Amino acid sequence: MIGQLGPLFGDGVGGKIVAILFGFFLGYGATMAEPALNALGDTVQKITVGAFKKSLLMHSVAIGVAIGIGAGVFKIAFNVPLVYMLVPPYLLLMVLTWISSEDFVNFGWDSAGVTTGPITVPLVLAMGLGIGARVPGVTDGFGILALASVGPILTVFSVGLIVARMQRKRDDVSGETTA
Repeated sequence: MIGQLGPLFGDGVGGKIVAILFGFFLGYGATMAEPALNALGDTVQKITVGAFKKSLLMHSVAIGVAIGIGAGVFKIAFNVPLVYMLVPPYLLLMVLTWISSEDFVNFGWDSAGVTTGPITVPLVLAMGLGIGARVPGVTDGFGILALASVGPILTVFSVGLIVARMQRKRDDVSGETTA
């Protein structure tokens, strides 16, 4: 038919990969624009006395949200049951919560709250509904926001463990030189 084009990637995996990448970058950009994340970054930098920089926290949270949204789009595109996507990260979070210091536990769990702000949620839900409506057997984009919330907790805990380890090494080195 003249004047009408079919899907850019057809029925293959290429279109699904593009959608996952789109979700990743949408999540990163929307999260970086969240006002609550900026405020959380200021608070974390003050409380940790600069050990956990504001920009490091903001990028950690944004990458976590991006990974979570990418995983959510993957879930929809390949019709993966939500329980398979949510249970493993939450089990890992239980372990990370147990081994992390109290400050990083608080920051990590608070970082999930900034993903439910006025910028990220409407974009994520609209994208999920749009993608879900186009995938046979999927009626909605349920689960994307849950995955977008678990992602930043994981990344903040992981970065927090690295920051704490680097701080201990710095303290050990400075303790050895003053002795």
